[in-house]
Amino acid sequence: MAITQDKAGLTRQDLRKLRAMRPGLALDLQIMAASGVTRIKTEFVGMDSNRFLIIKYPDETRWGNLRDVIYPDAVLVVRYIHEDDAGEVVAFKVKISVIVNNPASYIFTTFPQSLQCHALRSEQRAQAHVNVTVVEKETDLLLFDGLIVDLSSSGCRVSVDRQLVKQKLAIKTLITLAIKNPDGKISELTGIVMNQKVDEIRFYLGVKFEASEKVVEGLLHQLMIA
Repeated sequence: MAITQDKAGLTRQDLRKLRAMRPGLALDLQIMAASGVTRIKTEFVGMDSNRFLIIKYPDETRWGNLRDVIYPDAVLVVRYIHEDDAGEVVAFKVKISVIVNNPASYIFTTFPQSLQCHALRSEQRAQAHVNVTVVEKETDLLLFDGLIVDLSSSGCRVSVDRQLVKQKLAIKTLITLAIKNPDGKISELTGIVMNQKVDEIRFYLGVKFEASEKVVEGLLHQLMIA
C-alpha cells in the first residue's frame, strides 16, 4: 500500500487504533536507501501520549548496516496490522527524532499526523457477540469456550479469555465451532485456524470456514446478523 497523500489530522478513531498498539507488535518499516526503497521488520516498543513513538532498532545481523538510512530527521513509513476491528493494514509517516543505544538500541520518532488504512478482507464482517465452543476436529477435544466477535460468510474471529487457553493452536488446525442458536439448537461449523493474536486479557483466533457460503449465510440469518 503506497502512501501518496496524507489526511489532514488524526480522528478519534485514528487515535484509538494507535493506542491499540502493544509492545512487541510487528512493524514494517519503509526507508529510502541509495538503492531505492527498502522494507525491514522490527517491533513496536511504546509511546508517550501524543508526543512520540518508540521503535526497536532493527536487527543489523539480519538486515545489514542501517546507519546510512536510519538516522535523526530521516522519514519512516510505518505499517502494522490492526486486528481489533475487521482487520486492516494501518500506515503512517514519522520522522526520526533521536536514536539511543543504551540500555538498548531504540528509535524515537515524532507522533503520526495522519493514518491511512487498507482492509485486509474483501468483504465486511458483521460485529457479533455469539457464544461458541471450540473443539479440535481430529481429536474431538474440547479446547475452550469463547465469543464470536465478528462474522462473515467466509470466516470469523473468536475471542477467548486468555487464562482459558493453555497453548496456541497450530496454524491450519481443523476445528469445529459449536454455536447455540436462538431456538436452543446447536449448529456446527468446520473451520481452519488462519491466525492468532494475544493481548494482556484476550486470545483471538482467526478462522476460515470450510462450509459452503449458503450454509453459513443460513446461520447468519438465524442469528439475525445477516
